[in-house]
Amino acid sequence: MAELEGNDAFIDTNKLIFGIGQVQQITGVSGRQLRYWEEQGYIQSISQKKGAAREYSMHTLFFIFHVTRFLRSGFTLQAAVDRAKKFDRQLPVLREFLRSQLKGVDFDKDQSVLDFGYVDSSHTQRIYGVVKDGETFFRIENVD
Repeated sequence: MAELEGNDAFIDTNKLIFGIGQVQQITGVSGRQLRYWEEQGYIQSISQKKGAAREYSMHTLFFIFHVTRFLRSGFTLQAAVDRAKKFDRQLPVLREFLRSQLKGVDFDKDQSVLDFGYVDSSHTQRIYGVVKDGETFFRIENVD
């Protein structure tokens, strides 16, 4: 099982910065639309010098991606932003849970197994998350 080394296993996404052209290319959202969203307070570019091209954090890039995903699903812009904000609030909780609970990942030829450690303080069982053939499930195994 490939073990993870605490916080070192995750990238500090605050250091990943994208220019407006890159954001347009990645998300398919026009520069005009991005500026409008910024004017409306839906997104925020990174502070920059006057006349410099807009830049966005990885966090904002993901937020833009989720807004566009909800827009494509038929939501209005305001509803898409509201849903993206709700999803955005969930991410730190998921990240913290994974950071503290994920002990390692193992890759077999037909499945990947995530080791979430012991089920409880008795240390008699471990819980694993399994990804196999596009399906996900948990497996609990007794520890000898």
